[in-house]
Amino acid sequence: MWGSDGENWDTIRMTGSSIDFRDGKAEWPTLEQDGRTVFRWAVWHTAKKIREMLEQSGIGIEDIDVFVPHQANMRIIDELVKQLKLPEDVVVGRDIAETGNTSAASIPLATHRLIEEGAAQSGDVLVQFGFGAGLAYAGQVLILP
Repeated sequence: MWGSDGENWDTIRMTGSSIDFRDGKAEWPTLEQDGRTVFRWAVWHTAKKIREMLEQSGIGIEDIDVFVPHQANMRIIDELVKQLKLPEDVVVGRDIAETGNTSAASIPLATHRLIEEGAAQSGDVLVQFGFGAGLAYAGQVLILP
C-alpha cells in the first residue's frame, strides 16, 4: 500500500529552496513541521492505512509476528501499537532508541537489528510501514525468508 495525503501537504515543509539560497535570495533552507498535526496524522491516519493494508492482504492483527514502523519517534511508535491493539507478543521495532531517526533507512535498519538479535525469525509475518514529508506513506506485509 502506498499514497499521500495532499490535504495536509503544508504540515511538513522547507523554509526556502536551495536555489534561492545559492542565488543569495534566502537563508539556508531548513525543514519545519507542525508537530501536533504531524503526530496525529502519523498515528491515526497511519493506523487506519495499516488496517486497510492488512485487510487487503488477508492478514489479521493476530497474525502479525513483527511490526516495524518508520522510526520517527518513540511516542509515535508506542501510540501506533496502542491504536492497532497489537498483542503483547508482537515484536516491535524500536531501533530509534539506539540509532535515532535515520529517515528512509529507519525501517530496513530496525528490521535488520531485529533479525540480527534473533527477535525476528524466518517465517515470521512482518508488517512494515513508513511515512514522511509530503505526508506520503507506504507499507507492506512480508513473510521473512
